[in-house]
Amino acid sequence: MRILAPFCALAIALLALSAAPAMADPPSATIGVTLDPIVGGIHDSFNDTIRLPPIPVPLIEGSLRFSNFEVLGYGLPPTIAIPYSNAIQGSVALRLSILDTTFRVWDPSSHFAIGVGETIYNQTTHYATADVFAASGGERQYSRIAGAHYEVAVRIPFRAGSLETSLRYAPVLLGTQVSTYEDGTASRFDPERGEQVDGNVRYVHHIGRHMDAVLGVRYVNFTAAYDI
Repeated sequence: MRILAPFCALAIALLALSAAPAMADPPSATIGVTLDPIVGGIHDSFNDTIRLPPIPVPLIEGSLRFSNFEVLGYGLPPTIAIPYSNAIQGSVALRLSILDTTFRVWDPSSHFAIGVGETIYNQTTHYATADVFAASGGERQYSRIAGAHYEVAVRIPFRAGSLETSLRYAPVLLGTQVSTYEDGTASRFDPERGEQVDGNVRYVHHIGRHMDAVLGVRYVNFTAAYDI
């Protein structure tokens, strides 16, 4: 019930905004690449804390706007192995891919929007030293976690571009983490449940008619729990 109530409230708001007079702007589409370096990334576990290196993350972004509706998304193709070190499990190599899509409804002034969408993470992680469930050797974990997110967004014209900010909340992300072991220990399948808060502020500067430059900051807080 706690999940259903916000969903119903958002659905009513979406219907109310979509019933507003349509904007006169013609349909438009964008596609591009942003470079999002991780700054101050921290991974907290129940028994250790890892500070992530400043990894540049290239995200492919795209959007399609028509009337007062907008569909936008971003994605990260499967990465090369990202190395870092874990005090307990030694050398770690992480491969990650992301797919995130959102459907927005803008108000008639095109300054305020609410949206709903889907977030999907895929990851493969290799640990040089397995966890306590194996006697020796390394470990490889696979997981896919997905769930709905809800968003509010604001866009304000500023000089030769616009200031944009959005706040997203994914209350329930569900998946399964699969752990395999190099010493032949039986694989484990652990249900995973997470939630995520995602906020960003950025300035989009128009360069000519067909190009934008984007500068901003983003904060992501992802929390997960496992049934083991």
